[in-house]
Parts: sequence; C-alpha cells; structure tokens
Amino acid sequence: MKIRNLSLAVFFLCAWPLSHGAAQEEPAVEMVVKNLMLDPFTQTPVVLLESAKEKKPLPIWIGPEEATSIALEIKKVPMPRPNTHDLIRNILQGVGATIQRITITDLRNDVYYASIALRLKGQDYQIDSRPSDAIAVALRMNAPIYASAKVLARAKPVRPLEKTQSEAQRTLGIHTQDLTPDLAGLFDLQLNGGILVADVELGGPASEAGLQRGDVILRVNEKSLQKTSELESVVQAAKKGAQFKIEVMRKGKSITIAMNLP
Repeated sequence: MKIRNLSLAVFFLCAWPLSHGAAQEEPAVEMVVKNLMLDPFTQTPVVLLESAKEKKPLPIWIGPEEATSIALEIKKVPMPRPNTHDLIRNILQGVGATIQRITITDLRNDVYYASIALRLKGQDYQIDSRPSDAIAVALRMNAPIYASAKVLARAKPVRPLEKTQSEAQRTLGIHTQDLTPDLAGLFDLQLNGGILVADVELGGPASEAGLQRGDVILRVNEKSLQKTSELESVVQAAKKGAQFKIEVMRKGKSITIAMNLP
C-alpha cells in the first residue's frame, strides 16, 4: 500500500503497518544532483540530476520553497530552526527508520512522480512523493537517488544555457545568469545585483584560476558589473592574453581572482 503524502506518512509509519509485497521494481539508473538553477526562460527553479555513469541529464522543474531547501542542504547552510525536510529527517532518525533509496518513477503529462523506499524495524515501505521533496530528504539522509529508465527516456531536454550566453562569455569557461531577487533568495545571497556563476567548465581559464559555481561576480578590473551583458562587453573589448582581476562574493566574503584571457 502506498501513502501519497510524505509528511503524514512519516507520522503514521509506526501505527499503520503497510503491505510490502510490492511488484518488482522497474530498471532504474543511479543519479547525482548536478546543479540547481533558474530556467532562464520561465524563471522557474530547476534541479538538474545526472546519471552517475553515462552523465545523462534529467532536469526537473520544482517549486521555489523546495529549491531553497535543496540549495541549503547542498551548501550545508545551518538553519536556526528545522524546516519541513529537516523535520522529516529528524523524525525518521528518531524512530530508527532509514531511506534505502528514492526513485523518480514516472513522467505523465509533464509531471514527475517519485517514490521513497524506507525501512523500519525490518519492514520495507514504498511512499509516494513529489520528486523535489524526495530529493531534499534524500540529501539529508545521504540516500542514493535513482530514476527509472522510462523517465530518462521521456525526460524533457535541457535548455542549454548557451542560448542565453555570448561566445565571449563562454571563452572564460563559465555559464552565468543575472542575479535577480528571486535567484538571490534561492541561494540565500544578501546581494542586490551581480552576475551569478551558474557553472564552471573543468579545464577552462575560470576553473584553472579558481572561480567556483555559486560565486557572484561583482567587478572585473575594478569595473562594477550588474548584468551578463556587461560582462560580455568587457570580455569582447579585452585583448587576447589580457589579465582579468575578478572580484567575487563567495560565502559572504569578497575575494579577488586573477586569470588570463585565452
């Protein structure tokens, strides 16, 4: 038997025995959380999963509250009081339950479905969940994340960030987004503007210089920047081999990174 509400399921696990002779599970692929970003077209948060072996992407559009919860756990930001997913983890640990795995099980009418495989006192349970909740709890419980083969086959394509980026920006080996108020709130950044580094390509100039995903670019060569278009202009105007001094905000501290333009 399956319970469709994750929070209620946790509270009633001990009192409500569930049947666990479930049908054989479909083939599934282990995934990792690759990134968390805003869809540049809809401004909707997206958690990007990637298959551990073949690196196949699985983007899942989620709500802002769940995105914030996932971001806080990824960045290991301490909270003064537990949020909903912290509470679920605390309850599970308090009753001695473990999460064996979470699985993104289906995609129907553009809606993803997930299941949490939970073990308590030697008995196994399958609990229906939204993928965002399941991922947020799995990260807190260090549980593996899987996706069924049929979900990967039906997954929506990733909208490449390159469509919103210039060739000049990509020469640095970074993908960036304007730091909007929603994006600043998503990553718990106390900034009113800047350029968020959404991803850093391994082996590129930015990676070699030490720029990291999640950094917020504030200035380049003492020039304040607020938008990716301004960064584009600076890069296009620079000569090959020119040195860039990039001031970024990282975990609340301002640091300066030097790199040479290819």
